[in-house]
Amino acid sequence: MFSLRHRLSIYLLLVLTFLLVTPVVQAMPIDLKGHWAEESIKNLVDQDILHGYPDGSFRPDQSITRAELAKTLAVAYEFEDSGRTVQFPDTEEHWAEEYIEALAQAEVITGYPDGNFKPEAPITRAEMVAMLTRLLKLGTEEEHYTIDFVPTFPDLEKEHWAFYQVELAAKLGLLPRYYSPDFNAARLATRADTAWMLQQLLDLKTVRGQVLDQPEAGTNLVTVQPEEGEIQIAVLPQEVVIFRNNITTSVETLTQDDQITIYYNRLGEPSIVKAFGEVNKTDLLSRLSAMVKGRLTTAQISSILAGDWNEVKEGIKGELYDQLLKIGLTTEEAESILVQDWAYLDSISQDRLASALSGYLGITKDLSGAILARDWELIKEYARIELTAMALGQILG
Repeated sequence: MFSLRHRLSIYLLLVLTFLLVTPVVQAMPIDLKGHWAEESIKNLVDQDILHGYPDGSFRPDQSITRAELAKTLAVAYEFEDSGRTVQFPDTEEHWAEEYIEALAQAEVITGYPDGNFKPEAPITRAEMVAMLTRLLKLGTEEEHYTIDFVPTFPDLEKEHWAFYQVELAAKLGLLPRYYSPDFNAARLATRADTAWMLQQLLDLKTVRGQVLDQPEAGTNLVTVQPEEGEIQIAVLPQEVVIFRNNITTSVETLTQDDQITIYYNRLGEPSIVKAFGEVNKTDLLSRLSAMVKGRLTTAQISSILAGDWNEVKEGIKGELYDQLLKIGLTTEEAESILVQDWAYLDSISQDRLASALSGYLGITKDLSGAILARDWELIKEYARIELTAMALGQILG
């Protein structure tokens, strides 16, 4: 017969073995039944991305803090802190510091103008949408828009800092239906909002690869060699948003060998395209159009650069001339730029032209490099575009 002590030892050993080999399953929150985001919340709880409270509840309609969202996104996308210097003074030794730093390093989150992150502040709808789109490398500060978006929400004007992020999220189907008809950007996002939108984001289909053929004008077909799998032909709808080198454009400007990512919406349709490739004239013209907020088309800007002022509104040439004088050029230099007499500029005041370019806001890195290297051929090439951009930005900005 086993002694009582012996039997207790065996029992404890069996319990310990059971605990070690049996996976811990998080109990499902008790307050989800019938909730509109129930399925999404349960899926993320099952994946250990979201958690309930000690009392067994999830509190889906409660707001979520910036720190809580940072942790959720970092866990969902497996971001890890690289160990660099703390970016936000108010997150040092905070329980979510590691997650916040990881997302900051990935350029998913940003702080406030005072340099703080405010981890315990509840997050707004606009802030949440901005974070979610940045996870997809969309809605970034590098993007320039030359097309007009018809606002999805009447209460969100184009001047709002999150306008484009919200529009891109709407195109992808990431926003709950009850975010309508108004978006209410400053309203606090809930834990349920977080779960539902994050689940949609995780479920989105994306195709990354290389453009195999130059798309033909007038077509909406793009042939892509994905990073994995067989060649695909994507049929792009008319309303698809296409970026090339972070500038909105049309399908025919995509170039063979471009690196491309196609984002599909919840209905499985291509919704947003991002491509990167060799910078060409079209990119530069598109950038100028973006700088003047789309008020001049790339075709009009191309006409300006060719000296064909009939394509733009009456009087703009005179205003350009005045603006060139304001940035420090002489009347002879300004007239030479307007008529594209680059040979004349070769013979006068190259140092003054370089100084005017480098001292004016908005100068490109390529142009700055050409100036510093005193590569006057490059300066002339970039100046034709950049100087016009400066003037147009002042007139139409």
